[in-house]
Amino acid sequence: MKLYSIFLFALTANLAIANSNSITTINIDNFAIANKDSIVIDNPYFKVVRNGALFSSANTPNIGTRIIAALEDIKFKSSRGKIQIKRGEIAVFTEKEFYEIPKGSYFEIALKKDHPELAKPSEWVEPTKNKIVYEDTEFRVFEERLNPGDTRELHSHAQRVVVRLNDVQLTDPRVHPNGKPGTGMQVANTVKYAEPMVHVTKNLSKIPLFNIVIEYKIKW
Repeated sequence: MKLYSIFLFALTANLAIANSNSITTINIDNFAIANKDSIVIDNPYFKVVRNGALFSSANTPNIGTRIIAALEDIKFKSSRGKIQIKRGEIAVFTEKEFYEIPKGSYFEIALKKDHPELAKPSEWVEPTKNKIVYEDTEFRVFEERLNPGDTRELHSHAQRVVVRLNDVQLTDPRVHPNGKPGTGMQVANTVKYAEPMVHVTKNLSKIPLFNIVIEYKIKW
């Protein structure tokens, strides 16, 4: 009975997470703390969590910059003050900064510090019709947009994470001008990791493409 009481107390107690600047208290009842089922990408370059956060503390070993990509309007506190972002917007935190675990729908994207050497596409052609919303020496974040029926001519990508916000179908018109059934589908509110590539993209849908792309920078 005594052991059961201790276990029950542990489940209902607050969890204190220490960082280099302060202590943030998180209530377990909020279910904001990520678990293994919340991890949607985990490879040598990125770790991505949905609707939870594993790396809200500062100076986490092997973790550098973290990005919160909102799937709905969210607000939370951080070492920089109150953060308020809308669906499709991001908040970027350096490894020395910390933040409260947000409530709501979002992805936490963490860049790993000890990743292998970055791969390169066969050539580099800068993509057009995108809007860069953040960049530093290591990576950049851009809004990937393409109107219905529009084409993005030949362009390159580095290793990246893509947060997909609209349901659209894409094709490389050099291969399948009118698309191929069941391929190129972008499902809203999902995320994927993609390797370097060079391609042409056409939006076959009646609504715009809207993605948030976190892409490593490579040297040529």
